[in-house]
Amino acid sequence: MLRSLLFVPANVERFVRKAPETGADAVVLDLEDSVPEGAKAEARRGLARSAEEIRSRSDQLIAVRVNSVGSGHLEDDVRAVADSSIGVVVLPKCEGPEHVKRLRELASEVGVDLRVIALIESPRGVLSADLIASVDGVMGLAFGKYDYSLAMGILPSANANVLVPRSLVAIAAKAHNLIAVDTPYAVLNDPDGLRAEALEARSLGYDGKFAVHPSQVPVINEVFSPSERDLIWAREVVEVLERARREGRASAELRGVMVDEVHYRIAKRILDGWSGRAQSESVK
Repeated sequence: MLRSLLFVPANVERFVRKAPETGADAVVLDLEDSVPEGAKAEARRGLARSAEEIRSRSDQLIAVRVNSVGSGHLEDDVRAVADSSIGVVVLPKCEGPEHVKRLRELASEVGVDLRVIALIESPRGVLSADLIASVDGVMGLAFGKYDYSLAMGILPSANANVLVPRSLVAIAAKAHNLIAVDTPYAVLNDPDGLRAEALEARSLGYDGKFAVHPSQVPVINEVFSPSERDLIWAREVVEVLERARREGRASAELRGVMVDEVHYRIAKRILDGWSGRAQSESVK
């Protein structure tokens, strides 16, 4: 489960040191938007050290947001990722399968096989989401509301403006059994607004959400984890349907609602996913 993916500027050491304490499922060391142009080379040089700092203190997934294809930085970014032994990259401004293929070609040239979360941030990218998802090595799709809004000439303040592309990215991810990661929430110190946006993302099929500040991580983790009510429902569905099966029936009534095989599979997914996370947490 990747519920929370926290962006951390790769060139700010104090933020890197705090990352293992945030509770984020993944730390995304950023070489792109949060790093000024003049500091990118320094951020690359410190990438391996930053990754080791996090590895030494947590078992969080570590990823790197590289710069986009055509930025002039991608080749150097990929070499730095290879040197740091990080296996996952977030590819921003991904507009088509050729962008993922170019990234993987560069990775192959330096002897690494990278898994990719393709960050879709443009109209062309949205229309190509299914093709992007089909490229070997892609493990997930993510939606970027702010660059998409810039490209469309719309305000990013209202999620209604991006409901269709946001939905299409999640649909493409799930069509290929990939993870779907929702856009960051840029407003700080607004847990209610963050919770509302995260709940909407979950309802659209997203598995998790980018965070831009450690304070956002607990809210995101809460929203993208099953609630106690969800777990109770799932256990009850499994119980009544397994009893029904033993009695030769394929459906059953639960509190006035007819449940059958699809409800059973949903319930098992909830329980199996939560069981796996609970076991992981107990090992930490």
